[in-house]
Parts: sequence; C-alpha cells; structure tokens
Amino acid sequence: LAGGKRIRGFLCLLAYQLAGGTKSAVNVAAGIELVHQYLITLDDMADRDIVRHGIPTLEVAYQKTLTSVPQDQRAHYARSLTEIASALLSSYMYELFASAECSDRAKLEIIHLVNTILLRDTAAGWQIHMMQNWQSLIDASEEEFTKGLRLVTAQYTFVGPLLIGITLAGKRKKWESAFTEYGMHVGTAFQMQDDILGVFGDTDKTGKAVGNDLREGKKTILLQHAYKRATKEQRTFLEHVVGTQLSNSDLLKVQKIMRSTGALEYAQEQAKKHVALGIRALKTLPHTQKLQLLVDLAEYIVARDM
Repeated sequence: LAGGKRIRGFLCLLAYQLAGGTKSAVNVAAGIELVHQYLITLDDMADRDIVRHGIPTLEVAYQKTLTSVPQDQRAHYARSLTEIASALLSSYMYELFASAECSDRAKLEIIHLVNTILLRDTAAGWQIHMMQNWQSLIDASEEEFTKGLRLVTAQYTFVGPLLIGITLAGKRKKWESAFTEYGMHVGTAFQMQDDILGVFGDTDKTGKAVGNDLREGKKTILLQHAYKRATKEQRTFLEHVVGTQLSNSDLLKVQKIMRSTGALEYAQEQAKKHVALGIRALKTLPHTQKLQLLVDLAEYIVARDM
C-alpha cells in the first residue's frame, strides 16, 4: 500500500474498456497488482534491495520487528517470513482471478496468460539478467540483456495486462496484434528509462536507492554502451566498481563516464524510438479518448523522473 505506479492494473482496465467490456474488471486488475507485489517481494530479496517506494522492503521490515529473535537468527527468520508472505500473495491473486465476471473458459485463458507471460516468462528473463550480473563487462551482450528486458518488463508490465484485459472482454483476436506490438515497444522504453533513473534518478522521487543496479552488476544497455565507448582507463574503472558496493564518489564517476561516452544520450534516444514505434502500432485501431490515454502514457514514460 506504500505506493507505486499501479500501471499493470490500469492497463488491464483500460484494455477491457477499449475492447467493449461492460462489466467489472476490478477483481482481475487487483489480481494483476497482487502478482506484481508477489514478484517484487521476490525481486527485492534477489537484488538485496532495502528500500521500495521510499520505505523498507518487506524483508527489512521483518528484521526490524523480530526483536525477540536472537540477532544471529534474525536475518534468516525475516527472509523465511518474507517467502511465506510471497506464497500468500500468490494464493490471493488466484482467488481474485477466479472471481472474475466472465465465462469459465475466459477465466482459464486469463490464468494461462498469468502463468505464462507474467510468471514463467518473467522468471526466464530474471534468470538471463541474473546470470549476466556475473559476467564481465567485456563478455556481456546488449542482445542478451534486451532479450531479458523484453521478458521481464515489456511482456510482464505491458503486453500481459493488455491481453488479459481484452481476453476478459472477449475480444482478444481483434486487439491482440496492435496491443502486443505497442506493449513490446513501450515496455522496452519503460525499462530503459527505469535503468536511467537507477543511475541518475533522485531517491526521494523514485523511492529506490540510486546505484543499486550497478552494485548488483546489472549489464544495462546504458552501462554496456558506456563501456564500449570508454577509454582504457575508464574501462578499467568500470570493471573494478560494477558489481561491488561502490561509494557515492564512484557513482558520480560512473555518471560522468556515461555522459562523456554518449551512453546516457544513446539510451534516451533508443527509448524515444521505441515509444514512437509503440504509438505507431495503435494507428490500426479506431482513435478514441481512451486510446489517447495509451499514447499519453507512452509519451510520459520517457519524460518521467520516478
């Protein structure tokens, strides 16, 4: 309840309405938000994040409250309780999907989309990125990172919720092609902007610790582009600090390298190109005020600072 964009639930509701849905899609949209809460709880543990939406992550919150547990056992119990909480979130989301106002066949189709796009494919993308975290910068490939990005963000945040919305409305066949292309491009831009904010953002606005992606060794397009165009001295520095608990002065130096090599400008331009392609995909659909919301959202994505 601390905050967040709620973009996945919003996209589900909007797609449902655009496709002519006339009943309530709130339970399904809420279920998608619980999928997200379930996954970011796991993500925070995997990335060792301590802040989410400006407050302590669930695992950290448990550590602070388990004062009766011996100090040397507190971290273990906090992680275990967080995993249990994740399991509960998983069960609650399926209850919401089961209560959807649609046919049983549509419910099964929605659950299939959740299990494949939101869970299975996201897990595959996570694995790609986590394995890349341990690769050296010289061995990491932009193509591999982009593959993981499309699975973890484009499909998970955009394509999946949009397809679930039109499936709930019974109009998947008519809208799927345009929404899939829109979602893949705008979702890619969304993650590129997230990666930029992960290095250049303001913690007070993003609610996340700046520099954590670098500390985890995440081989973002921003980082890879900087490394390819860096001087020998800059490359040595990046190899030394990426994947470590870099200091604030190290972070400032990384930011300087990303600017001087044109990596920041490159990532921003790539994000804008994907937004333009996503908006173009909507041209095949009848223009309405609700469709304009998808255009506005795409344009906002590359301008946001949170």
